[in-house]
Amino acid sequence: MPRPLAYGNGRLLIAFDQRHQGRDLFWPNIGYPNHLLGHKLRVGAWVDGSLYWCDGDDWEHLMGYRESSMVGHSLWRSWHAGLEIEVEEALDPEDPVFVRSFLVRDLRGLERDVVLFFTQHFILGQSDVGNTAFYNPFCDAVVHYRGPYYALATAQTDAGGIEQYSTGLKDFGGFEGTWRDAEDGRLAGNPIAQGSVDSTFSVTVHHGGKALNALVLGDRLDTAQDSLERVKARGWDSVFDRSTKETRNWLNQTQAPPMTQLSEGVQRLFWQSLVLIRTQIDHGGAVLAANDADILSTNRATYSYCWPRDGALVCRLMARLGHTDIARAFLGFCRQTKPHDHSFFLQKYRSDGSLGASWHPWLVKGRPEVPFQQDETALPLLLLAEHGDTSQSDEWTQFGRSIADFLIEHTDVTGLPKPSWDLWEERHGVHFFTACSVVAALSAVSRKSGVSPDEQDRFETAAQAMKTALHKLFWSPSLGRYVRMIGDEGQDPTPDSAIIGGLLLSPDTWLNGAPSTVETLRRELAVEGEIGGFARYGGDYYFRKSDSLPGNPWVISTMWFARAALRTGDVEGAVKLLEWVTDRAEPTGVLAEQYHPETGEALSVSPLTWSHAEFVETVLDACSQVG
Repeated sequence: MPRPLAYGNGRLLIAFDQRHQGRDLFWPNIGYPNHLLGHKLRVGAWVDGSLYWCDGDDWEHLMGYRESSMVGHSLWRSWHAGLEIEVEEALDPEDPVFVRSFLVRDLRGLERDVVLFFTQHFILGQSDVGNTAFYNPFCDAVVHYRGPYYALATAQTDAGGIEQYSTGLKDFGGFEGTWRDAEDGRLAGNPIAQGSVDSTFSVTVHHGGKALNALVLGDRLDTAQDSLERVKARGWDSVFDRSTKETRNWLNQTQAPPMTQLSEGVQRLFWQSLVLIRTQIDHGGAVLAANDADILSTNRATYSYCWPRDGALVCRLMARLGHTDIARAFLGFCRQTKPHDHSFFLQKYRSDGSLGASWHPWLVKGRPEVPFQQDETALPLLLLAEHGDTSQSDEWTQFGRSIADFLIEHTDVTGLPKPSWDLWEERHGVHFFTACSVVAALSAVSRKSGVSPDEQDRFETAAQAMKTALHKLFWSPSLGRYVRMIGDEGQDPTPDSAIIGGLLLSPDTWLNGAPSTVETLRRELAVEGEIGGFARYGGDYYFRKSDSLPGNPWVISTMWFARAALRTGDVEGAVKLLEWVTDRAEPTGVLAEQYHPETGEALSVSPLTWSHAEFVETVLDACSQVG
């Protein structure tokens, strides 16, 4: 399921699925650890002798955000139960506290009291071993803890606080969890449980009343309790307005051009995309690709990592919009993360800087080789050249210079980069996108003040030699376009949107054959049919849904074609593709990685940070040409 609602503040991120169940919870870093890992935070309503879990098929969920904010405003409605619940939710801007408000309405016009049940299944520190859940009477809350991770959950109404509670085993020894205990409207009151556990508690909402629910994270019990007390002192309801104010203050600092010639839908998605991108950025500078644990159903790994490539592209955008602090924080993360024994990045990293899971082998055709993608090293250097400090600073002396030297040294006799893994992390060879990223980075550094004249000449000479080799060796006269890769068997003719992505990296990479390449790839990668959009590459196997089409439409590839259309003067075509993305977005503005080519269903993970970044980048490019 997509994650249509996400709330993040750099240290705490919580995301909900389409049935408004909490499914992902990260603290104290975005991306790791996930204290839900796809398990659930659920709400149930007991009325007239029956319990209705609010994620059931008989409930409608109309989810959204307050305009230009990270405050959720949703409606849950069940005609079977005769109830409508108006939900507001937000993260406190100052403490690791998530607050939800539940205003209950009776659709039958009766003065019925409703008991709300809240059930939690935390996997603290990403493990169900050695968890403890207990009711704490001193703060009227259910507390889960494991090592340095504490999650405190409570609620209150005008009538008071928690009325019933229970803790117990779940997903172990045949036990289903305390949520089963709630289904007769009464909880057993078991005060403590250890191991693989969950908890449930309830409060009563009188006719027309409201319940407030808080989830607090901390590294000790007392710190979590202190955070809760501070929020109570400021007023639980104040969280929503303070969160709205904080987000709008940040958006007001965004240096965005007028967008009056673009549709209201595109404009709304532009601003909501910025908010959603921000939720995926850790306080330590890491930019997380996506935080959606449902991908675990297809592979026991996630997208909750920082790819240096993705992060650099996102931060180039944020700096373009005036948020240079985000770019500088990411460069600081890169400087601390770069391995000491070599001057390049590996595939991906956790937000604490440790190495992420990988599928790249350390042997290539029987030869030992440290696996890496050279574009993941070049693009952070490009960001540094454009928005960093290349004077005698740590950014340049301890990070930038060694990377620039490596990019020059890691070339062959043609002047092209030696083989590495490609942008899509599937093929080993010499890639068009990779070479473009190196050209862009070295050209940008060669123009940077603070770089010595000798270094400037060296970088520019290498960039121009690579640019010449790019055009000579990747151009295919028979195809009328550039190819994506050169390998042992020569040119790889497979159409690939990464060729467009490489051409767009900078003015230095927009080669003479670009217009012909764009037009040819447009025909080869268009996803024919009602859904439309553009595939990642021909024959793409990832989540493949149709053998008769080149692949599923991706937001990234579709936006590359839109930006290329702007470069070739097709403004109308680019705007149509912006509308295509707007039509694909969830009502909350969330974009997935890719979509089903026949049904339009969101596929893979969402929100994907890179999807939102490419959309915003395309809007900015369009604004400079839409008259």
